[in-house]
Amino acid sequence: MIALTTIGYSYACWNGGITIDCYCKSDVAFTNVITSDNEIEKDVAKVDAQITNEGNSITACITNAYPCYRAYINYTIKNTGCKSVHFDSVTIINDHPEALEITTTNHTCTWLSSCETVQGTTTVHILQPAKENWQYNFQIKIGFSCQTGYPRTIGFWKNQFSTALCKIKGHQQVSSSKLEQYLNQTSSLSEVFEFTGSQKDKFNQALNILEMPRRPTMEDKLKAQLLALWLNYVAGWTGGYKYKGMTAQEIIQGSESALLTGATDKYEYWKNLCDRFNNIS
Repeated sequence: MIALTTIGYSYACWNGGITIDCYCKSDVAFTNVITSDNEIEKDVAKVDAQITNEGNSITACITNAYPCYRAYINYTIKNTGCKSVHFDSVTIINDHPEALEITTTNHTCTWLSSCETVQGTTTVHILQPAKENWQYNFQIKIGFSCQTGYPRTIGFWKNQFSTALCKIKGHQQVSSSKLEQYLNQTSSLSEVFEFTGSQKDKFNQALNILEMPRRPTMEDKLKAQLLALWLNYVAGWTGGYKYKGMTAQEIIQGSESALLTGATDKYEYWKNLCDRFNNIS
């Protein structure tokens, strides 16, 4: 949990907080905080902030604030854990919107990989109806979750389709309905792959690509690794991961572009990127 608390005196007093709720084992902390304001002429109000509680909180003090005063709290959050984290929601709780206007950076839908940082700003704006020597409360909740899935190898996907087609005996970890859903999603998003016909037809088409001919060309190898990456992508197992600074979507786009333009000199390069990404664990 990361919390930001503000306490102010003189014209108005308010207590507030930013909390980050994590429901998994990962370390996320404030690593930097800088304050500023919009004061130019009066030079009476002041905002100070510091990181406390081993990086889990920021305490800030705003003094001599007055209507139209804005305090800015600029912070950095770092993922110091080994798992990627996803910011799921940002909720502002302000019981006195007539006196305070609270805005903050919307981190929703942001992935933060291990050791990566993200910057944010919380703005406290004092409005005209704010009372002198009064206390107001607000809270900002930022919810996030840890990366639970990870990319699977080409061998994993071959096993799933082979088992679904009863070509081998084994444990099918991804249901047949899910496998068909993934192929349908891939067909709708990809410019290279299209799976049609019955469920069995689609599974056979996918397996033929993943298994490759006995003497595969570099194009065959690229398509096999690319399909595996597509399956990981639509399964939701690539979010938050990068390889060589590239996301799965960027590698997919580069691979498909090479295939569509016939850039044979780039096939091995993109095949290797797909392969490495599929082997992240």
